[in-house]
Parts: sequence; structure tokens; C-alpha cells
Amino acid sequence: MHITAFDEVMKEKLVPIIGGEVASQTQKIVEQLRVQRELTGGKDMTGLSAKMKTDFVEVARAAVKGSSFNIDTKANEALIEEQDNRGGYLVSREIADAIMRIAASVGTIMSQAAKWTLTSDELAVPNYTGSFLRGAYLGVDAPGPVTGLTFGQAQLIAKKWQLAFVVGNDLLADANVNVADWLLALGGEAMANMIDYQGFVGGANTGDPFLGILNYPSTTTVDETGVKVTSYVLPTGETTFGSMKVMDDSSQMIGALEESILDGAAFYMNRTVWAKLRTQKDTAGNYILPYAGWAKPEPAMENHPGGGPIKPAGEILGYPVYTNRWLPAVGASSVNGFSDGASNPFIIFGNMRAFAFGDKGEMRVGQFESGSFGGKEIALADQRGLVYKHRHALTLTLPRAMVVGKTAPS
Repeated sequence: MHITAFDEVMKEKLVPIIGGEVASQTQKIVEQLRVQRELTGGKDMTGLSAKMKTDFVEVARAAVKGSSFNIDTKANEALIEEQDNRGGYLVSREIADAIMRIAASVGTIMSQAAKWTLTSDELAVPNYTGSFLRGAYLGVDAPGPVTGLTFGQAQLIAKKWQLAFVVGNDLLADANVNVADWLLALGGEAMANMIDYQGFVGGANTGDPFLGILNYPSTTTVDETGVKVTSYVLPTGETTFGSMKVMDDSSQMIGALEESILDGAAFYMNRTVWAKLRTQKDTAGNYILPYAGWAKPEPAMENHPGGGPIKPAGEILGYPVYTNRWLPAVGASSVNGFSDGASNPFIIFGNMRAFAFGDKGEMRVGQFESGSFGGKEIALADQRGLVYKHRHALTLTLPRAMVVGKTAPS
């Protein structure tokens, strides 16, 4: 165990602000960074040295200039356009990259989506929307036909993401690697959570800037225009998430995806749905998921303990299963617009390389000694507010690479 007294204090301070689950997940990231440094002689996934981390804390504490990685102070207009009495600074690309690497280590979409660098706030990404090419055979002394290539485009439009939280000045009194790990992990965990939410169920609530896969327009057949995702509706009677017949319906979803996209495809679902599927039985009353000693040479289902957003939680017919908290859960009632009932999308089979994440690059961090955070005046509480800001974009560049499973209407 690598939990320190400092970690427990930090977690205790943050639970009322960000919740126990997020605080626990952040603590796990901090522990992982510490283990990585021990195993590699001082290096972890952030790629930052101990000096760069302590300099980062120094800036977070006092916004001083002259650190080893050249943090630039920025006028307030570049940070928070709506307020004139707040200041901030632009963190270096190294710090931004470190937070992005952490996000990719805990988020499904950040770890699997295609990455694009945005040099402006908008980028048109080409995607092929025509039919499959076959060419033609030539006749004698006859010209061959000319096939037109049909390319559409998906727009990556950058939006500003923000994470605001407060930290006690007593915890920022000393600039050390432990403080830096927590500050970096908080930014990475929060960004991964938001990007997974937007990528899977975005558009479910007012104010969502991006459209998630489950809310994308769908069709029951592969749409050659490339505008819609493929929809697979469960057979009559399968009106709840747990009623999906794992072998029958999974096979149909796999069959709905074009062969050229199958390499790299996976199933995505809530962990509660996976719990239901892995306890299903065959017609003889035997569990489909084999246990030790019962396994066939090539089992149709496998369970991988400890899996989830990054590591597969199991396999169905040879394809990995990833679970994510933002996908609809068993028993859900109008959560993000989805309910565990008839005609509701809840499971995805697809190739996440068809999903694009656009990185604008810059990450700004604002620090505040006064003001209301969560209804509390931080100056009176001897706390400092930190605000992370990053511009990025999400879009599905090839909708036909996704099959969305929906419950039956009746």
C-alpha cells in the first residue's frame, strides 16, 4: 500500500467538494503515479520531473514567474472573459500534456479515440461516405468507367471545458511532488469523466456542447450517406437492458458492422449491464460464462476481474467489453434521458478509432484568493480556488463504425 497520511488528508478535504467516488478515483491515480516512480527510478506517466512538479505547485500557490518550464502569466481577458477582477496563467505544454496523459489513463474515449491537433477552433475532418469500391473489368477497345469518390466531412469545433475546485492554503504551503500529483490527477480524472460523458451520452441535457454516440441519429440498416449510426433493436419481448440475449443479440450486432471495421471493435456498456449478461444461462440451465474447470477451449464469454474503462472487463465472442459509468445502467429511470425500458439505447458495439478527439493544446489555470466557490467565500475559509480550462473538440467521423443496441418497443 502506498497511501500516505497526506493522501488521506487531501481526500478528506476534497470529498465535500467533488464527492467520495471522484476523490477515491483521484487517490488511486496518485498511488499509481507513486508506484510507477518506484518501479522506473523516478518516472511516471506524466513525463514530468520532480522539479517541474514542485514548480507547478509554486505557481498554483502564488502565480510566480520564472519557473523551470516558463509559465506565462496571462491577462484576465484570456482566462475568464466574463470577469475583470480575476487573474490567471497559462501552464506550459508539458503540464497540459501531463494532465492529458492522466486523462487517457482513466478514460475510455481519451485512450481509444483518434487524436487530432487543432491549430484553430474548428477543423473539418474528412470521412468517406460512399459505397464500397469494386472497380470494373475493361472490355476490348472500350474505356473503363470512372468511379467518383464521395467524401463528407465532420467538424471538430473546440469548446471550453472548465474544472473549478478549492484547496486549503495549508495544503499548498509546501510545494512538493505529492501536492502536484493530486492537482494533476484531479485535472486528468475530471477531463476523462467529462469526455466520456460527452462522447457516449452528450446531447442528453441542455448545455451539452457535443453529441454522444447514443444520441446520434440512427437507422436499422447501414446508411451509405454516412450520416447515421447503425441501430440494432432487440427482438420483441426484450424490453429491458437485462433481457438482452447475450449470444444471440451480440452476434447480430457484430454482423451489422462491416468486416473492414471489425479489427479493433469492442462492446461498450454500463458495468450493471455487464453484470446481467455474464450471469445468463443457456437452455440447459448452465452459465454461458465459463468458470474455472468448465471452460471450453474457446469460451464464448470471458470475465476479466478488475476491468473497466481502460482494461477490458471481459470478452463476448472474442471482442473486448469495456464498461463505463456514463452508459445507461440497469434500473435507470430517466438518467441523462435514458430509462431501463422499451425503445431505449444502452449498449454500443463499434470501433472507437472512428471517434475523433481534437486537442487545442493550451490549458489555462486560474487561481483565486477570494470569491464564492460552491456558495462559500474562500477568503474566509483560508482556501484558494483553482480553475482548469482547456479547449477541445469531439465528433464521430465515421458513424457507420458504430452499432447502437436498443431495447424492443414491446
